[in-house]
Amino acid sequence: MHESDTYLAILDEGQEKAILVVDEERIGPASERVKAQLNAVADLDRLKRMVRRAAKAASWQEILDTQ
Repeated sequence: MHESDTYLAILDEGQEKAILVVDEERIGPASERVKAQLNAVADLDRLKRMVRRAAKAASWQEILDTQ
């Protein structure tokens, strides 16, 4: 189950929402462009790194620049 496309899609969506929840409180609301860019990230490991960076980032761009 851990390798199914559905399972991975659910994890991706959860990571994206976590980033939004964490940083909308600190940085402010994400623009539609930022939301679209987060939604386009398909690499789960990158999303995990983005969540960790979100806790300290000063801007949405700093999070989006996470490789």
